Amino acid sequence: MDDSNGSNVFELESTDDGEFYQAVRHSIMAMLVTVVLYMISYVILRRFKRPHVSNISSEDITEATVYRITVCLCSFTLSVSLAASLLLPTSIISRELVRHWPSSYYIKWINGKLIRELWNGVFLCSNLSLFVLLPFSYFFLESEGFTGTKGMVARIKETFTVLVLLSFVTFGCSLLLSKMVTSDHAPLTLTLVISTLFSDKLVNTPWFMYSYLYSMTSLLGVAVLLVCTPLGLARIFTVIGGIVMKPQLSTSLDEQINTLDIEMEWIERSIRSNGVSDEVLRAHVVRLREIEESVRGLKERKAMSPWRRNTMYPLTLLLLLFITGLSVFMVILNVLKLLLGYGPLPGLDESFDKEFLDSKYDSYMGSLGAFVEIGLVCYILIASLVGFYTNKNMRWLIPKPKDTSVTTIIINCVVFLVMSCSLPLLSATLGLTRFDLLGHYRTVEWLKNVNVILVYNVSFVVLSALCLVKKVTTAVLREVYNQLQPPAPMRHKFYLHVTALCSIVGALRHRAT
Repeated sequence: MDDSNGSNVFELESTDDGEFYQAVRHSIMAMLVTVVLYMISYVILRRFKRPHVSNISSEDITEATVYRITVCLCSFTLSVSLAASLLLPTSIISRELVRHWPSSYYIKWINGKLIRELWNGVFLCSNLSLFVLLPFSYFFLESEGFTGTKGMVARIKETFTVLVLLSFVTFGCSLLLSKMVTSDHAPLTLTLVISTLFSDKLVNTPWFMYSYLYSMTSLLGVAVLLVCTPLGLARIFTVIGGIVMKPQLSTSLDEQINTLDIEMEWIERSIRSNGVSDEVLRAHVVRLREIEESVRGLKERKAMSPWRRNTMYPLTLLLLLFITGLSVFMVILNVLKLLLGYGPLPGLDESFDKEFLDSKYDSYMGSLGAFVEIGLVCYILIASLVGFYTNKNMRWLIPKPKDTSVTTIIINCVVFLVMSCSLPLLSATLGLTRFDLLGHYRTVEWLKNVNVILVYNVSFVVLSALCLVKKVTTAVLREVYNQLQPPAPMRHKFYLHVTALCSIVGALRHRAT
């Protein structure tokens, strides 16, 4: 009965009302995805944002309202970033579901038009968030109103005035650049760069400045990923090593617990004594809490099974090493394809946009290869975030629970939005998946230049190899140095002998003169 009802419902697709029902289903699906991602984003921001304390005065109420509006806009931007980062994985999973269960009632509503509309919706919302909502949030938060005016309306007027001026400046710069390129006296370097990234047909159109703005933003995001991803591939071993517990014998855990218990008893005796100052007492209380947390963690590790305690760390590192090597191998394979002219450039296969559910675009290893591609895409995104936030110049952007300002949240939203929106472009450029770009993502001009794609792939391989080799060789050389270095007493005796010899030589020279 269910199959017959399902077939009757989906037979309406061929009638005049089919498009209406299909549009309704697509709208409901997009709304549900937006609501779920927005709720998740809002919970994440509530976890990190600094609580806002306001009084009853009108100025504080206005400030609190501005604060809430800014947080809501940041939540929408973060939801768009999450949607952009999930575009490729969900598209690959949807294609596998349609390929394996084409007649299932619960799968029939997934079609190429729905996936293409989701890609276009994310493309539109990402541009809206990056060029409108986030600048509005920042200027709205920093605005105070024009001179002599206060209140919400004054702050909105100032924010819109600044945004209009900023848009005019951006439009003017793009238009000026377009005129410089199309003129006969244009600089040679500028002409080469623009002609490399854009076609002549697009440069001569009035829409050049809009395409130029988005293409430059996407190119900036891909360049950031080019720098951060190799660093993240090397540093993710250290980060995971700090999270996953390292192998440790039960006897060493008992020794650590006994040592901490002795220190805890000494601190408790010091606290009970009367001759301790307030500053020392506060330091003892803080240290006592740290010891209690350490003892609790050590006891939890001791209660775990020996297999989990001793094998989780090496297995995790082996898995990371396998995924890292596989990602670099896929990029090297893509370089060879580009050199031999075997595969098309990203976004140039016109048939893919209409027939991406066809079996000829499946992974070489079937469903297993599809899940491997999803793992590679997610791993590249995590590695890029690790590489960005572990940089010593960017560590101040790391959000802290309940202690992150709204300005820092806006900056983090910009960073994550640029990276997540550039992730499909990065995956298509490096050849990590066989799933090509869809919708408006195919209109990025610099993807059509084979030289740019080839240079990007070679740069990624070289930077990844350098970072990994430096990471491995540095650790090995440090360990060799520690093993070959003599013990501390021997170094101290050697230092005394050298000092005595130098003093004797100095005395002999002084006596000779």
